[in-house]
Amino acid sequence: MAQLSQPPLLVVTDLDGTLLDHHSYDFAPAQPALTRLKRLSIPLILNTSKTAAELAPLREQLGSDAPFVVENGAALLWTDDVWPACAEPLGAMMGHRMQPFGATRAEILSALAQIQRDTGLNPEGFADWDVPTLMRHTGLDAVSAQQALERHFSEPLLWQGSDPELKKLARALRSYGLRLLRGGRFVHAVGNSDKGRCLAPLKRAYQRQWGREPRVIALGDGDNDVAMLELADHPVVVRSPVNPPPRLSAACRPRALYTEACGPEGWNQAIHHLLDHYRLP
Repeated sequence: MAQLSQPPLLVVTDLDGTLLDHHSYDFAPAQPALTRLKRLSIPLILNTSKTAAELAPLREQLGSDAPFVVENGAALLWTDDVWPACAEPLGAMMGHRMQPFGATRAEILSALAQIQRDTGLNPEGFADWDVPTLMRHTGLDAVSAQQALERHFSEPLLWQGSDPELKKLARALRSYGLRLLRGGRFVHAVGNSDKGRCLAPLKRAYQRQWGREPRVIALGDGDNDVAMLELADHPVVVRSPVNPPPRLSAACRPRALYTEACGPEGWNQAIHHLLDHYRLP
């Protein structure tokens, strides 16, 4: 009797500091692995703090036509060839069916304004900046900076206070049903969502399409990637040039792969390593 191949794969990845270089936003070192995924028809699902507007050109550059996740897991945007297996009605965003998971940005900004009045904390964020200011803080070009400002579900904050003050802000946000996530460059005020919420609906949708439940390779470099990494079958912690690795649970650490190289170079090595050791359909 022929031996069955292993289940099909999904690759779900963070961008900044992971697939994209932390400083230059370049992904050229990962191109060999990207080409290999494309050849094997393994979906590349972007799961990022970026906005839908930012991802439109990036998805084309990366060759990804799969569903994608925006603003730290706040919404999952579906493509025409992958249908969600969910009963709730879907919204729409930039021509895609949109499955929301988190609070709106208006709700987040309202809570931050009240927290500032109540506590005196004054975190500076995207809502306070124009395009040139964001360009100075990130190195983005003008078009990319404008796209980054088009947020719907989150507010990135440039935190310059103390750790105790940051904990105070996190407690205040929790009282409004919101959360604080630390990313590679900013801390993010978000609703009750995270980068892991998308994995179950994605697996259900692809299982319905393929007839077999897929396994997930997830790659990330920051604390805001932990929820995604914990739920993945094959978690990959990509080394950051500026931040320590995110802390995974004791149950997750033994099955996690930690890269030696940083950013897209580490991403490329990890994908090749996993595919080399995986019997593909």
